Amino acid sequence: MLSLLIIIYIAFISLGLPDSMLGTAWPMIYPDLAIPISYSGILAMIICGGTVISSLMFARLSRRFSTIQITAVSVAMTAAALILFSAAPSFFFLIPISLLLGLGAGSVDAALNNYVALHYKARAMNFLHAFWGLGTLIGPFVMSYLFANGFSWRNGYRILGGMQAAVCLILILSVPLWRKAGKSTITTTGDEPSLSGNGSSSALSALRKPGAIMALLAFFAYCSAEQTTMLWSASFLVEARGLTESAAAATAGLFFIGITSGRIISGLVSGSIAAKTMLRSGQAVIITGVILMLALPGNLAGIALFLIGMGCGPIYPTMLHQTPEYFGAEDSARIMGLQMATAYVGSSFMPALFGIIGRSISLSLFPLYVLMFVIINTAAVEVKRIRRFGRK
Repeated sequence: MLSLLIIIYIAFISLGLPDSMLGTAWPMIYPDLAIPISYSGILAMIICGGTVISSLMFARLSRRFSTIQITAVSVAMTAAALILFSAAPSFFFLIPISLLLGLGAGSVDAALNNYVALHYKARAMNFLHAFWGLGTLIGPFVMSYLFANGFSWRNGYRILGGMQAAVCLILILSVPLWRKAGKSTITTTGDEPSLSGNGSSSALSALRKPGAIMALLAFFAYCSAEQTTMLWSASFLVEARGLTESAAAATAGLFFIGITSGRIISGLVSGSIAAKTMLRSGQAVIITGVILMLALPGNLAGIALFLIGMGCGPIYPTMLHQTPEYFGAEDSARIMGLQMATAYVGSSFMPALFGIIGRSISLSLFPLYVLMFVIINTAAVEVKRIRRFGRK
């Protein structure tokens, strides 16, 4: 099981590689392609839309293909998309590539999260998403180095595409390990809960469980805040705080350092700290970071972004790991899929909406926009817990 978990961690590094690229590179992309700054929201929406589609398709794909096959093909698709992205002559060329990137990113996410939630402790879930954070760290610092040395954003996409291809090769070479572990598929028989949800309950009955709707709202709000920060922090620092593109890319990278650090720390302490305490602490740290973002000048904004990332660290994996505890193994897979889809809806539309707000009003509203979703997430998590367990 440990060797299989390591391969899953490697897969999550590959999931993180593309996630920080668009926001970090956008201050250089939009003038190069002569398009409005708000168009990054359109591409982010298309990417996340593709992720929603592939996540919802996983149950059908898993009946025909093994988990390692789906994972390897998914990573290959994202590698191809990143390399094609680097060659884009216009914005319209980026639209189908963004869809390909989203389709590649989403097909394994719900499956691996549900598998870890059911078969490993909370520590493993936090470390799983720490490896995603490790993947997101690479993009901003590659871009910052390239920008500072006169290279184009296109070089950065080529480099990340090559890294993604290397991860794909590792996954292909790991096929014998998956076979040896006897987990080459996430089955729908025996004691493995059905990922496609073909149990005794329907999606509607699962949603009627106490706290289920609040769980979906919590994921929607959290991912809206996280993805908006990932996509718009560098542009905010350039347009509203006056940083150069290189400095903004490096400063935005502190968010990803924070989120990775937060997940490593939460993984280490998860056995001794209650989940509700982890969630409340994370939410409080994000709010502190947002307040500092409003108050600090651009050259100190990295402190605020690091804190926002640190606060984000435990929230997503902790909410995921709570799914079987709150809703039972019978409904875990079904609700997990709904949570992931709802999360991707927030990731798709809310950053795009801020792009419109930023263009029409001001990008300086970025911290307040993030704060709004953090407050919604905090309220939804508390209401979910009360409806499931009462006020204890």
